[in-house]
This record gives sequence, C-alpha cells and structure tokens, in this order.
Amino acid sequence: MVQFKSVSALAVAAFAALGAAAPARLAERDVSASVLQQLSLFAQYSAAAYCTDNINSTGTKLTCSAGNCPLVEAANTKTLAEFYASQSFGDTAGFLAVDTTNRLLVISFRGSRTIDNWIANLDFDQESISDICSGCAVHGGFWRAWESVANSLTSELNSAVQAYPGYTIVFTGHSLGAALATLGATTLRRAGIAVQLYNYGSPRVGNKALATYITAQGPNYRVTHTDDIVPRLPPQSFGFSHTSPEYWITSGNDVPVTTSDITVIQGIDSNAGNSGEAIPSVDAHYWYLGAITACQ
Repeated sequence: MVQFKSVSALAVAAFAALGAAAPARLAERDVSASVLQQLSLFAQYSAAAYCTDNINSTGTKLTCSAGNCPLVEAANTKTLAEFYASQSFGDTAGFLAVDTTNRLLVISFRGSRTIDNWIANLDFDQESISDICSGCAVHGGFWRAWESVANSLTSELNSAVQAYPGYTIVFTGHSLGAALATLGATTLRRAGIAVQLYNYGSPRVGNKALATYITAQGPNYRVTHTDDIVPRLPPQSFGFSHTSPEYWITSGNDVPVTTSDITVIQGIDSNAGNSGEAIPSVDAHYWYLGAITACQ
C-alpha cells in the first residue's frame, strides 16, 4: 500500500508534476449562486454513494449516516436501483435514484475505498474506443469498471425515464466514481440521451481526442479542489487529458464555499487551476463542498 506521507508520496507528486506543462491560462470567472447550489447538491449525491445503506437497500430514501448530505435528505428521494460489482476494477458501486422534489434522475457512483489502494493499483494503459469517437482512447481500468454495470444500469435508467418523463438525468461521482460518471454520461449521450455531468476530484479518463469529444457533448461540471492530487493522475505526459471547463474550488478544507471561491477555467489541458498547483496533496481530495467521503 502506498503511504502518501512517505517517500512514495514524493515520487507520486513528482510523477504527477510531469503533466503540468499545458496551454496558457485562458479566461476565468466566478460562478453564480444557482451554479453553486447545484454543485453543492450533486456533491452531496456523490457523498451519498459512499454510504452503505444507499447501495444495499433498493427502494428506500437516500440518507447519509455521517450527516453530510442534508440537501439530499431534505428532498423526496428513493433509490430505483443499487449496484455493487465487487469483482470489477475499483469495486464499482452506486445507485440510481429519483428525486421528485427537484425532478431528477440521479446516477451516483461511489469513489475508491482508499486513495492509497487506488493509486497503488493505477494502470496507465489506454484502450481504443473508436466506436465512441474517432481517435479516442480511454483508461482501460475505468472503462472496464463502467462496462461491468453499463448494461443493467442503462436498462434501469430507461425504465426510470418512462416512469418519470421530463426529469433531468444527472450522472455524478467523486474520485474513481467521478471517472465512471464521466464515461457513463459519455456513452449515454452518444446514444441520444440528454445527461448532465457533475464530477468531483476526477482523474483523467482518456486521451485528448476523448476529452475534446466529452467537452463538446456538455454540459459538464468538472470540479477540482485546490491542490488535490487525484485530478493530476494519470499524468498528462502519459497521453491523458482533462475535459473543459474546470470548476476549481480555491478555499481550504472545513470552510464554507462561496461563489467567489470557485473559479471557472476554460480550455482542455489548461495549466491554470488544479494543474497549476506546484505540489499536489491528498487532504484536499476528501473535501468537496463538504466532507464528501465521510460515510466511508
């Protein structure tokens, strides 16, 4: 197991820093109050996927035993499907829930159990997915994890769309869950399904062609936090790229986030925001508008 406060941490940080060189800083702006509200809501939906009761009791209201999803708990919610593919890369888990208060169908993927284990097992191999988009390649492990639940989850979502016409479909997740949400949203959009994507602390999921394709699909809300190490991996120098735009939270842990604490940065592989931080850290990964992994 990798211990981030050891010499291995310095190696990982140096490795991530190889991807720092990127296009020049592009236009930046703060967010509106309504966008901050949405980012907060879906961060809490991502947090809820870490809570065991939300992935093993289909048909029940979403709750967070750690008290870190009050916006979700205040809404009228019910899980329509829960999944846990224990043999997949990263033990793919999460839920499909209906939120009748906000007229949402939310698919939330649980993040990695520990960053140590996730990075220790991180594999930088890419697989071609030219059937999705020309020249596109994806992180092999992330793609296999998505595929482990893709068919069953898509079927459940199709049923939910019939039962709740007009509801907005949102894919969300944190860490590894953010990567899976990104790939799931990308796949369903290609099939003609309108999906909004909110991901938090996501690693890079594929090459520049894929990042460009996902960016064009939109709307995408890729949220990062200060110097979080996970969005720096896999390194850009290994042929991986991030989508645009980036919503970079600049305030620290345990601090309420305001509209001026989030900077919107345009541009694939921009060197502003999280990628521009000199030394990445682990602590920032656990705080995304709240204690996002508290149930874990």
